[in-house]
Order: sequence, then structure tokens, then C-alpha cells
Amino acid sequence: MGNIISLKTCEQHISMSNGLTDVFISTLGLSGTYLAKTDDEKRIIIWLLEKDQSAIGGGSVGFDICDMPWNIANFKEMKCFLLNVIEGAKKRVGWEFLGYQPNEKLLFPCLNQFYKLITNTDTSMLNQVAAQEWLNDTMEIPNDPVVCGYPRCKKHPIFLTVFGCYLCNN
Repeated sequence: MGNIISLKTCEQHISMSNGLTDVFISTLGLSGTYLAKTDDEKRIIIWLLEKDQSAIGGGSVGFDICDMPWNIANFKEMKCFLLNVIEGAKKRVGWEFLGYQPNEKLLFPCLNQFYKLITNTDTSMLNQVAAQEWLNDTMEIPNDPVVCGYPRCKKHPIFLTVFGCYLCNN
């Protein structure tokens, strides 16, 4: 089993094994947590970190970029932020907290493809219903990190999710 990250309006996608998906999300999560300043930026990183196979199951965390919790009002800034997060992951931001050395020959092509998919995304493609449903769900859970000030793991400098710390879980 594996996971697919796609962009509905584009025939390109990223197909990754479960292990590579964990590395992909871990490196983006570390970079994103380091770079995130606004609530929208923090929320989109937490959304990515919730793609946690240890909680949801292997091969079941693929997604379409259009379903991410984009904010149309500041879409250009969010897109720029995510592109910077990808660049940060490629610069190995936070990798010292992984406890292993990612295989860059496998990871970097996926990060490069994700960069292309994000670059090709525009507001006409976004699924605002999915984004709003996710945000509404977070508001219904009293201890959800999104409503509790975006806490971080005490061991790893990464945002917590409803499932705990992505790095501790994996």
C-alpha cells in the first residue's frame, strides 16, 4: 500500500510508499512548524501532520491539494508559505530531531513534485467545503490543538495534532 497526493485539475500526482509518506510529512511538519507565524499557516501544517498513518492507518493518508484548508482571502501568502516550507524541508530544517537520515534520493523528488503541484494550484480549484468541514471539526473537539493555542511536543519542536506528536507516533 502507499499514498497518493494529487491535484484534481492536473494529471500529475505523487505516489509514495507508507514509509516515504511518513518521512515526507515529518520533514514538512518540522519545516512548517519552524516557519509558521499566522493562525492560517499553523492550521495548514497541523492539517498535514494529521495525515498520521499511526493513527489513521497505512495507505490511507493521501489527499488532494484542493482539499487542504486554504484561506482564499490570503491564498497567495499561504501558497508562498507552503513553497517556503518545502524549501525548508529540502534545506533539512529540523532534521536533527528525526533520529534518522532521510533518503534524499527518494524524498527530494517528492518534495519537488509537491512544489510543482502547489505552484499549479489556484483559488478556482479549492474545495472550500472540505476546508470548512475540517475547521468546524477542530472547533468541536475541546482539546484540539487548533483551539488550544497550537502547542508543540516537549521532545520535538513540532505542532501537536489531535493524535499527539507526529514524530513520537512514528
